[in-house]
Amino acid sequence: MTVTALVLLTIAVPMGYCAEVVKLGTVNFQRIFENSTAGKAVKEQINSEGRRMEQDLKQNGEQIKALEKRLEQDAGIMSKQAREEQRWELERKISDVQALKKKYDRSIQELQVQLVNEVRQGVLAVIQEYGKKEGYLMIVEDISVVYTPENLDVTDEIVKRYNANYAKQGKKNQGPKQ
Repeated sequence: MTVTALVLLTIAVPMGYCAEVVKLGTVNFQRIFENSTAGKAVKEQINSEGRRMEQDLKQNGEQIKALEKRLEQDAGIMSKQAREEQRWELERKISDVQALKKKYDRSIQELQVQLVNEVRQGVLAVIQEYGKKEGYLMIVEDISVVYTPENLDVTDEIVKRYNANYAKQGKKNQGPKQ
């Protein structure tokens, strides 16, 4: 009888210490970015800027084609010096367009990093507030977790709260301008 009581006592004592339920959660930042209002706005802003840059490069490409065509058509009637000047202008234009493309690529990449980081900072603030309010011990990004049950995923709730914060911020930012 004493052995049974001792076993029950050793089991019951630690369980008393664990009476508080530990809440854990996971979030998927990719889903937050894809489904949140701010994430969609960032994606559209990046795409819009990319389209603008692409259009500019296309116009420059058309100018290069026109220079090539003119050089080809007029090569027979041009002096050697004029042909060389035209070729030099064409090569310079090609080089300029290549440099512009690299500049645009870098610019888009920097814009993307900046805007995504802004969204991420806003999301992290929402996650921290949510975690504290709801009594979570920890909320981790699911990319580093091998397995979690679906009921630990709080992504949808974070998106909902982040969208609400984003809408409030948008109204505050737009208020004085109107």
